[in-house]
Amino acid sequence: MSQLKNKNGSLYVSKLFGSIATRYDLLNNLMSFGRHKLWRQKAVNMAFQNIDVKGPVLDIATGTCDFAIDTERINSKTNIIGIDFSLPMLKVGIAKLAKRKLNRKINVLMADGHQLPFKKDTFSLVTMGFGIRNFDNPQLALSEIERVLKPGGRLAILEIFPIDNNKVTSRLFNIAFKIAAPILGSIFSGNRDAYEYLPSSAESFMSSGQLSQLTAELGLFHVSSKDLAFGSVSILISQKGN
Repeated sequence: MSQLKNKNGSLYVSKLFGSIATRYDLLNNLMSFGRHKLWRQKAVNMAFQNIDVKGPVLDIATGTCDFAIDTERINSKTNIIGIDFSLPMLKVGIAKLAKRKLNRKINVLMADGHQLPFKKDTFSLVTMGFGIRNFDNPQLALSEIERVLKPGGRLAILEIFPIDNNKVTSRLFNIAFKIAAPILGSIFSGNRDAYEYLPSSAESFMSSGQLSQLTAELGLFHVSSKDLAFGSVSILISQKGN
């Protein structure tokens, strides 16, 4: 499945997520036992802790807008923009924003994270939940994030990573995820391929340590981090130099 991603790139990933858009939130809840909500809230709280920069927030790969909604809940005075490459996912997100009467506080648009349509030094915070591993070129995406962040601004990444410890519980969790995801995807979304891709993309992605090193090389320096779900999920908070 990872070979399919490499062959067809962002267009393939966009179509993949578009095909499961209406069931995406349900499957997220099932596969994480509802924990993904707490993970995002934790990531936002960590990102805002002792931050000195004020300004708008950008949520990249916003999907159905959950990260943007959690950011607004924690900091209601912040203007938020969510972008995604999948129109069906955005449509679900827009409906969710309208239902919560947040469509005037959170703006969404279809855009490519490899080429952000914003000026340099625009945002105080960029968030990305379960998105960076789906980029054709993570280095280019991170470089674009560094460009649009204000000096002292932060990047909050919440992502699934390959497990790099030898704990039995971690290994069992990883095996269960690879088995359960395609089964749940087939039952609840009718798309087994999409949920075979998800664990495959995580397993073939760089480690959280390697991603932290890459962000540092691009001018986004480590602030804090937190491992979750037996080490299979991590929050990484980085900051742009002044």
